Amino acid sequence: MNIVYCIPHLYNAGGMERVLTQKANYLASLPEMHITIVTTEVTPAGKQVCYFPLDERVRVVELNIDFDADFHAPLLRKFVNHRRKQKHYRQALVQVLSETQADVCISLCGKEIAFIGELDVPCRKLAEIHFAMTQREQLLMQYHKGLFWRLLGKIRTRQLQRAVRKVEKLVVLTKADEQQWRKAGVTNTVCIPNPTPIMPDNSGKHDKKTVLAVGRLHPQKGYDLLLRAWAQVAAKHPDWKLQIVGEGDERQHLAALANELGIAQTVQMEGLSNDLTADYRSSGLFVLSSRYEGLPLALMEAMSCGCCCLAFDCPHGPRELIVNEQNGVLLPAEDITALAQAIDHYINHPELRKSLGEAACAHAKAHFALEPVMAQWLQILR
Repeated sequence: MNIVYCIPHLYNAGGMERVLTQKANYLASLPEMHITIVTTEVTPAGKQVCYFPLDERVRVVELNIDFDADFHAPLLRKFVNHRRKQKHYRQALVQVLSETQADVCISLCGKEIAFIGELDVPCRKLAEIHFAMTQREQLLMQYHKGLFWRLLGKIRTRQLQRAVRKVEKLVVLTKADEQQWRKAGVTNTVCIPNPTPIMPDNSGKHDKKTVLAVGRLHPQKGYDLLLRAWAQVAAKHPDWKLQIVGEGDERQHLAALANELGIAQTVQMEGLSNDLTADYRSSGLFVLSSRYEGLPLALMEAMSCGCCCLAFDCPHGPRELIVNEQNGVLLPAEDITALAQAIDHYINHPELRKSLGEAACAHAKAHFALEPVMAQWLQILR
């Protein structure tokens, strides 16, 4: 079976890239599977094409169309360039699908989702989305304000809804997402969670006085909210540190905010980690402060490593990982005071941290191990 995945890029240390390489490696190990990954963006100088290890049997086709080059362009120029590049992308993808004699093409809801369901190519077309249905609208509103941009975001959401109706299956990560898509009339939706890339034999010691957060430095992740919550905690616990693992465009803004709040000395922003598993297994607490998610991979990894986890109840993923107050703590979305109080409470109660961490580890192993998740994918692919 020849399977072609479409994703913007693989050079980032993001959750979508991590999960795709994990799934591609698994499928490539099966004798009947032949995997190709098509990317559209240009790999920046100094970065590898794939950040995460990729099986040598997986073929990567770099189209280098570079949609990202127009991200900050004026709206009219962006529109014109986008149409031109989409036409090029469509032709190039048809060529790849024909050359590989693809049986299945899977879009990760990048630019190709606009046309993949209409391609006159004899292969099955599927899509998987790692974000909530309204992600396009939320992303626009983080960078722009006003009624025009909100309206444009709603139009972009409706465009996505129309596009995914034209594929055979839309795979989403949570039951809440599935219900939302079906309510919008997308009845070809099915739910398959992501597997956790980290599943250690034991949960670690969690003996460092650190509150850990993991993810790209982006408004979605709500690190500005986390820093404001930490400002309420740091003075009470001067021996504890806030450790943020990740890179992104928000680095300077977040560093300036930490200085403004007077907490820079207690905040560690060290970029990407060389050993993320060790960070999870040693941290005293894990916090997810996101404004929105799909199924948060960092939270899943933290649970797998036995972390005591606190998370905003944002749309949609955290509620499907933290299913009760016995394996983690859900807090009202974007409630800085509630987050600060929870961090303070669990710093003061190490026995509660231990019991929540153990329950989180057991839950993750039971529901998000690689084999049972990929069994669901194989059922669809075959």
